[in-house]
Amino acid sequence: MRAILTALHRYGGLAMAGFLIIAGLSGSILAFRFELDSGLNPHLFRVEPAGAALPVSQLVAHVERADPAVAVLTILPATKAGETASAYVGPRDGRVVDYNQVFLDPATGRILGRRMDGAFRLDRAHVIPLLYRFHYSLLIPGWGTLLMGVVAVAWLIDCFVGWVLTLPRGRPFWRKWRPIWGIKQGAGGYRLNLDLHRATGLWLWPVLFLLALSSMALNLNHELFRPVLSALLPTSPSIWDRPSPAEPPAMVLDWDAAVAAAQAEAGRRGLDGPVGMIYAARAQGFYMLRVGHRHAPGFGTSALFISGVDGSILSVDEAGGGQAGDRIAGLMFPLHSGQIAGLPGRILICIAGLAVAMLSVTGIYIWWKKRAARLSRKASAAGVPRQSHR
Repeated sequence: MRAILTALHRYGGLAMAGFLIIAGLSGSILAFRFELDSGLNPHLFRVEPAGAALPVSQLVAHVERADPAVAVLTILPATKAGETASAYVGPRDGRVVDYNQVFLDPATGRILGRRMDGAFRLDRAHVIPLLYRFHYSLLIPGWGTLLMGVVAVAWLIDCFVGWVLTLPRGRPFWRKWRPIWGIKQGAGGYRLNLDLHRATGLWLWPVLFLLALSSMALNLNHELFRPVLSALLPTSPSIWDRPSPAEPPAMVLDWDAAVAAAQAEAGRRGLDGPVGMIYAARAQGFYMLRVGHRHAPGFGTSALFISGVDGSILSVDEAGGGQAGDRIAGLMFPLHSGQIAGLPGRILICIAGLAVAMLSVTGIYIWWKKRAARLSRKASAAGVPRQSHR
């Protein structure tokens, strides 16, 4: 059995190595995604406070009036002084536009800039959104997200295989296992890489396991994670699982009325924080609003779904609430990003991403050295003449 596990760890690790190096290094940077993006683009994310923010409907009107070829899909109002508002847009009536994100002064509605979030452009305005998309999909349209999800499943399995392979054979157990947790002083290149590979994997195992699990959950949410979770634990039905109407309902409720309805419901439920995002799901006939401070420690923001037809509350997904399966599902992004523990959590995720890349590189080195040794032994054996039996 150990030989099978060793082969699985070795060749599975080799197959995953390139993907994990990419995911680890990019994930380390993305632990501070918002700080880096705003630092590179202060003209898009920061503005001199100039009075009270305009109502959301007026901000939407400014965007659509500035370019009639687009319709606002999502708007993120400013939640504190000096912060800009932003909107995600889509083409109207099949028109072609070269951007999908607009930044605005929340007090005046003045357009501060536009960009195509996720486009393959290496200028300062686009590099962080590009890296984010590269992290989870390798920029492969259609099936890149699925591919990285499959890699995450393999990585999750390999976490257990790698752990089992560190367990010593024979007794005394702890005396044999304890040296694997450290790095031998003055060791040569091969031993140093082996110790780094084993010790880092052991010390960071819980973090690596959670990263692998959350990666699978985020990339294969509907394909694998939610079905398995629902089979194991009670989960609430999602509003997104409801079939869309044959014809999009008429959205009578405007943006401001949706915000007012969400704020009233949030007050009744004791949900703290501002409305930080409003998405118009026009095909389904409702608004989704997120209440809470973006990027704050903990479970993240709560989602409220308001009917665009009559203003009724269709559903509420409270952060950290719901049934057992809902709470586990809600943990996945905060765990993956480190957001759940605030700045210390994001620093840990940054370190873990570098460790993932290092484990992949040391794994390749260990395999290469062992392979070279095996080939050398075979060559030596082939060069020895057979003994005569005469």
